[in-house]
Amino acid sequence: MRSAKKPGKLAELVGNPSAAAAVRQWAGEWAGGKTPPPLLIYGPAGTGKTALAHAAASEFGWEIFEFNASDFRSEESVIRLLSSAVVSGTIWGGIRLILIDDADSLSGTGDRGGASAIARAVSMAKQPIILTARDLYDRKLQPFRSLCAPVPVQRVAATTIMAFLKKTALENGLRISDESIGKIAKFASGDVRAALNDLQGGNCGASRDSEKGAFETVSAILKATDYATARRAAASSEANHDLLKLWVAHNLPLEYERPFDLAEGYAALSRSDVFDGRISRAQYWGYLRYSSDLLSAGVAVAKQAPYRKFTRFGFPDYLREMGATKSSRALRKKALWKIASACHCSISHAAGYLPSLWLLAGESQGGAIAKFGFDEDEAAFVFKRAPKNGKAPSSGAKAASRKGRGRKTA
Repeated sequence: MRSAKKPGKLAELVGNPSAAAAVRQWAGEWAGGKTPPPLLIYGPAGTGKTALAHAAASEFGWEIFEFNASDFRSEESVIRLLSSAVVSGTIWGGIRLILIDDADSLSGTGDRGGASAIARAVSMAKQPIILTARDLYDRKLQPFRSLCAPVPVQRVAATTIMAFLKKTALENGLRISDESIGKIAKFASGDVRAALNDLQGGNCGASRDSEKGAFETVSAILKATDYATARRAAASSEANHDLLKLWVAHNLPLEYERPFDLAEGYAALSRSDVFDGRISRAQYWGYLRYSSDLLSAGVAVAKQAPYRKFTRFGFPDYLREMGATKSSRALRKKALWKIASACHCSISHAAGYLPSLWLLAGESQGGAIAKFGFDEDEAAFVFKRAPKNGKAPSSGAKAASRKGRGRKTA
């Protein structure tokens, strides 16, 4: 069987019509002379993240430069491969689409500086950029996540996959029953690429291991009565390790009612966090197996006896709050990036210059706006917190500001 024809237009993609519409609107703005922020397309494997980028480039007649995160192993490699591409168009002056695939695969000691360098390249881009990832909240995306507009893609419905497979089989003259196609679509679990591979290989009966969503995973862990069951639940989950830890921490008190069970469960979570800290400091990922086991099996066996009840598990409050403040945090980061670039300092130090800018609030805002290149929203952010008397904050206020800046932000 010939390989399936790649979609030449966004409308030809299988499933996720809302994502295709978002990409088309974004690409249309670039084609019209605007410069919207890069897109971060995220979702499970095989759902068309990379295909969305290629279809957009084909539909709008753009040249596409494709990189994989594995190409970016250091700051130097990002500068060498990406810097010129993001600021210049084609030799004929046309638009060039930059695709950074699997951005959340950056990991290990060899990637030090790579994510931050990508963030700098993204912030100064003069060409459209699309990044793809599986998990929006992966810690490796933190340096550039707020600089991008997120576009989620979902697993594709089995009926949609079935219609696509029938069309592909017909185009290739492949004789296969509707029953077999239905089995392939069902066992693919929303993964179009896997379904296509199964059709090509004639795999019509063997099901594949499906990854569990966060709700199902946290339920399996908290309801588990033995070590192995909880450990398997975490290992088969599609949720990122840090994300899963937030889910377990939020739902633990909803399931565990006995004080001793709750205390032991949080103790296991705490020890998991200790190992995560060691991973961060030593960059030794061998500790992850201990952290993962404590997060799953350690929490599961902390209870004296299982709870025979229905529990309505909830979405972590932290993620909800981060989602609600995402736009304001992105605006703050963009403004601080410009201050940091002009003052040749880090973003954390750039926040310390805000009191000096506040002194300009009633005098020469225009000069500061021109100096740092603030747009209207960024200028409003920088100057809206200025003291109304135009004076710098007191030493106590400065101390409070420094204390606030010391907190971790997502």
